[in-house]
This record gives sequence, C-alpha cells and structure tokens, in this order.
Amino acid sequence: MMIRPFLYLAISLLLPTSVLLAQPGSVDPTFDPGEGPNARVFVTTVQPDGKVLIAGDFTEVSGQAHRRIARLNADGSLDASFNANAGPDVFAVFCITVQPDGKILLGGQFEAFNGTEHSMITRLNANGTVDNSFDPGAGADWIVSTIAVQPDGKILVGGNFTSFDGTARTGITRLNSNGAQDPSFDPGTGLGSIGIVTDIYAFALESDGRITIAGSFNSYNGTDRNSIARLNSNGELDTSFDPGSGAEFGSINCMVRQVDGKLVIGGSFTDYNGTDQPFLARVTNSGALDPTFNVGASTSGSILAMALQPDGRILLGGFFYDYNELLARDVARVNTDGSLDLNWSTGTGSFGIDAGVYDMALQADGSLIVGGQFSAYNGSTRNKVARLNGGTGTPVSEIQGASRLHVWSDDENQLLRVSEPVSGQVFDMEGRVVVTFNRTNAIAVDHLCAGAFLLRTESGTVHRFVRP
Repeated sequence: MMIRPFLYLAISLLLPTSVLLAQPGSVDPTFDPGEGPNARVFVTTVQPDGKVLIAGDFTEVSGQAHRRIARLNADGSLDASFNANAGPDVFAVFCITVQPDGKILLGGQFEAFNGTEHSMITRLNANGTVDNSFDPGAGADWIVSTIAVQPDGKILVGGNFTSFDGTARTGITRLNSNGAQDPSFDPGTGLGSIGIVTDIYAFALESDGRITIAGSFNSYNGTDRNSIARLNSNGELDTSFDPGSGAEFGSINCMVRQVDGKLVIGGSFTDYNGTDQPFLARVTNSGALDPTFNVGASTSGSILAMALQPDGRILLGGFFYDYNELLARDVARVNTDGSLDLNWSTGTGSFGIDAGVYDMALQADGSLIVGGQFSAYNGSTRNKVARLNGGTGTPVSEIQGASRLHVWSDDENQLLRVSEPVSGQVFDMEGRVVVTFNRTNAIAVDHLCAGAFLLRTESGTVHRFVRP
C-alpha cells in the first residue's frame, strides 16, 4: 500500500474558516436566471448544446413575456433566439422531449399552440416556431403528461386522455414521426381507472423494443396492473413482467431504468406488492420488488422527479423534507443500495410558499437543473429554477490549521490516518454530524463531499480540514 503524507493543523472553533469549495448539491452561482419565471416550472430539459428548456404555467421570465415555455443559455440568461410564442390557448406545458434532430416535442393542456390547432401535443423547430410537418390531427382529448421518442423515431404519448385523433385510446398511444397514429401499436382498452385520475407519468424503453409504463391506473387492457406494466413493442401486455399488486395507495410519478435492467420508481405510493415501501422502490426485470434496495423510511412526502447518474446513484426531487429521517429538503441523492448519499448537501433546500421540486435534468458535467415552485434554494435567491453543483466528492489532498499532526490517506483515499487513536465526531459546516469515530487512528472520509469540515475530539480539541 502506498502511504501519502498530509499536513493536519488544529484551530479553534471561533476562528474564521476559508471559503468552502463547491459541494455537490450546493447552488451553482455561475447559473443565474435573474428574476426567473413568474409561476411554476413543471419540466426542465437540457439540450445537447447545454441550453436549458423550461416549461410550466408561467407567462413571464425575468420580466419578459414568455408564455409557458422558454429557453435559457448555459449561464441561465434568456436565449433570445428561441421564439416560442405559445399563445393564449395554452394552459400549461407538462412535458418536453428533444428529438435527436433538435426538434422539440411538447405535451400538456392546450387546444392550440401559437395559433396552430394542435390539441395537447405539438412539435417545435429548434428556434421555437411550430413545426408544420408534424400533424397530430385532432390530437388528444385531454392532458398529455409524458412523451418518449423510440430509437426508430416513433413517438410514445401518455396522459389522461381517452381518445387521440378521434380513435379510442385510453391513456396511451404511439405516433409516427409525422404525428399520425401508428396502426401497428394497439393498446386495446388501455388503462383502467384508479380513482378520478387515470394517467401515465413515465415511460422506460428497453433495447428489445419493450416499453414499461408507470403512472396512476389499476389495469391494462383488462388485466390487473397497479400503476406499472410492461408492454411488448406492439402495445400488448407483456405478461412475463408481473408486479403482483404493484404500487399501492398512490401513483408512480417517475421512473428510471438502470443499465442492469432494473427500474427505480418514485411517487406517492406506500406499498409495493404488499411490502411496506414508501415513495421509492427498485423493481427487477420480472416485476418483483428488489430487496437489495433498502430505502428504510424513505422520504417524508411524494417524489415527483428522478435522474440517474452514470455511477448508478439516483437523484430525487419532490415535496419532502427528509430521507430516512435525515434532512433532505426536496432534493436528495441515494446510493445504489437505497441509502442516503451524505456526499450530497441539500442544505435548507427549496424555500417559499408551497415550495417543492417538480422536475430535474442532469447536465453532461454532472450539474443538476431543478425546476419547481420556490423563491430561494439553500439560502440563495433562485426563482423557480436553479442549477446545483454535481460531482461525487473528491479525495483529501490538503488539510489546514494551526498545530501540527501527521495525517495520511491510503492509496484508495478511503481513510484519514492520525498519529494517535482518538474518539470524536466530524461536523459539516452546517453543524450536522457526518462521522462518529471511537478510539481509532483511521477515520473513514470517503463518503464526505468536497468542502470544509470540523473534527472534534473527546478532549474538546477542534480541527478543521478541507476536502477539495
């Protein structure tokens, strides 16, 4: 094992600390949307060029007229080249999907978009103008909640509708790339009602063409399926995916598919197939609950949004204030085993009347765009949209202070090694205990995020160290 020496210096708690390095989960000050939207942001989408599409029920962004949809530059400023004048017939936009060719599919609650009669679904050119080559006919008779584009260019549409272009389609249909319905996709009677809302909120696509749907329903084409089902590529139910009684006592609002084929689902449900599983679960390829994903008490409220990092960790957004009884206000990150990732620092989270996060989108550099209903995030003024620093936390490279001790990091950067056994606790700069240790000279710090921390020993000595 290669040992790396580091300098460790003790200081008093009363001395000022230096500027903290950006911690995962903290607000990115380089992304400044100004006054932001004047109402809720329901959806955020990052384009390949780094620009950010936002949509909701707002009518202005930073004092400028932008009805229901706008595009931001990479620094958060308004993109003046995007001219999507939704018009007065748009109540709200609930979903955005960017096609590989740069065209933008929108779904929501509207009868026309910028004067073009496209009911509940439309497609825009990259500059925001309506794409006249997309013709959905009469469109959906009620709300479109989610849209997914298949690798072959066909378009899956889910929502709270009972017909599309005059054809009975309850909750789901598939379109060809020109907007016409695809006759090779037949969902039969579609979704069965659960309460007053029958809806699809999320799609997950498999490489073999099968489609997992999640939302608020109790059957699919007459077969019991509670809020989750898998379909064959032609729209028929795939009976090899059997969730049992499925997600119970609430809906599935969001879903991501892992590289191993397992599905992570979040929502307002409290049970999965008879097992207590509040708001968050992982499902195997057969539809069974994955017992290796242990969420404990999970969040204190509904999960509305989810993003999967390349390293397998899962970002959650919604209306909650803790995760497994640990502070996590409206945004949290969980490890691959379902435990809370303490590297992610939410701080005070979203703030404002009815504050919460409706959607999130990962950027290529790991930063996270969040949109919702808030006037501030983690103490920084951010109205309805913000960007949070990403990352996974970095190894210790320098430790600063006033009286010298020797500290080493092992080659895997898993431990801090001190010159004599000590007991105590490590606090983050908000006063939360992040590590407790007892009579050891090897302190695990691999789970700590970048930034400054205070180490207090049983003797009362306080030391400060920095993880860049």
